[in-house]
Amino acid sequence: MDEQKRLDAVLRLAEQYRYDAVHAHQVECLAGTIFMELTSEHGLERGDRKLLEYAAILHDIGYFVAARSHHRHALMMILAEPLPVFSRDEVKLIANVARYHRKALPTPEHTLFGALSAEDRARVEKLAAMLRVADALDRSKRGLVRELTCDVMDDTVIFRVVADGDMAVETAALARRGDLFRAVFRRTPRVDVQAPRLITAEAVYQRA
Repeated sequence: MDEQKRLDAVLRLAEQYRYDAVHAHQVECLAGTIFMELTSEHGLERGDRKLLEYAAILHDIGYFVAARSHHRHALMMILAEPLPVFSRDEVKLIANVARYHRKALPTPEHTLFGALSAEDRARVEKLAAMLRVADALDRSKRGLVRELTCDVMDDTVIFRVVADGDMAVETAALARRGDLFRAVFRRTPRVDVQAPRLITAEAVYQRA
């Protein structure tokens, strides 16, 4: 499996629909980090991380059609495009994860989600839950998060971030979009924000 060819195909599709590269790749990075931080909780295969990252790159391409319902537009646009480097099942999974980055939770009553196998529905739910958190953490599209780690507790997952500025918008977004994460992982997502540490001249001298 040539991941570079797969990434190139995803980027061509994203560029075709004039994606917001800065936001998309920040969400990609955050989503991939969350996946790795929560490996013990989601139990997914390592290859699922790449599918999550591809969905993150494509999650907002529906804006090319319209801002309203852009998540549903993204679903149909991904399904409609030829992506021969992916299996059809992988395309369906990526499209559904992108679709559920906002608004309604996955339900079998949604035709294109309900048509998936039970195993793939569970994968979509877990991956979309992580994508929602990643997207919320860049809600202002300013790329504020520089570092991210997760602390898993009995009823909470604390997303500890080092950020370049105020995260009030992101914190509010996570409170709104944490519903799927809460349903899937049985824990409430919360944010703990820390400012970057400043390196003083004295500290530099001591390191020398």
